[in-house]
Amino acid sequence: MAKILISGGSGLLGRAITQLFLKNKHQVVWLSRNAQQIPGVKVYEWNWEKNSIDIKAFENIDVLINLAGAGIVDKAWTNDYKKEIIDSRVESTRLLVETVEKNKIQLKHFIGASAVGYYGSEASEMVYSESSVAGSDFMAETCARWESAYIPFELLTKKSTIFHLGIVLSNEGGALPKMVLPFKYGFGASLGSGKQYFPWIHIDDLSKLFLYAVETTHLSGTFNAVAPNIVTNLEFSKTLAKSLNRPFFLPQVPEFMLKLFLGERHLALTRGLKISSEKLIDAGFQFDYKNIEEALKALNVIKTR
Repeated sequence: MAKILISGGSGLLGRAITQLFLKNKHQVVWLSRNAQQIPGVKVYEWNWEKNSIDIKAFENIDVLINLAGAGIVDKAWTNDYKKEIIDSRVESTRLLVETVEKNKIQLKHFIGASAVGYYGSEASEMVYSESSVAGSDFMAETCARWESAYIPFELLTKKSTIFHLGIVLSNEGGALPKMVLPFKYGFGASLGSGKQYFPWIHIDDLSKLFLYAVETTHLSGTFNAVAPNIVTNLEFSKTLAKSLNRPFFLPQVPEFMLKLFLGERHLALTRGLKISSEKLIDAGFQFDYKNIEEALKALNVIKTR
């Protein structure tokens, strides 16, 4: 049994992996900006903007998991919010590093979240692996700076792992409920050209991946946390409509309209690359949901129970 500290534990992924850890008899504590207690989890307060953190959160921990960061598409990408997106990742990580180093915390494993946005958003038919270089747009810069902030953990822990997260599919939050809504009423359509790729992963597989990382000794380094079945936005949209038994006949939503309503954020919807999960599979991880049809079918079943 491991004692696991999660920063950013109250988000969609944090809640999901917490439940799986607890189910498998691990002990979980959280760092949160709002130290409201939840059943089975001790919550400690921190605030990276004030450089404050409750050192008691680190008592006897084996694994530190960092999921903290402002939502990428929650608000318009003004200069101020772009700064918040980056600082909430880089500065919060700096505070974790300084706390571990200053207090000589004997970590066995550090796991840090990043995103497939690391590779950029330029249209390409190239398949991107963990050895591919970072892109040059805002999302790529954010991820690259975030991962650079993780580097000290390579010396401060016995094992360090970084996951490039794809789009997480869950009924409990994230992108899927927002995407489902127009499809439910028969107004679903693909976005932009529809040819952009849609790197996705089922929430259950992603949670299982974090458990796998904690319970095995060899998952060290950077891994793309995406399902092996690569689909385009058009293919995903057609499959989503079919899974909901809804028609799919409307033309694509033009990119200029998305740009008009979302500004620069539209790039998160109209750009997408082919991301390989081969390294993860070679490391022994087995996906329960390898293709998009299986994933959406399971999520619809869960939704109607």
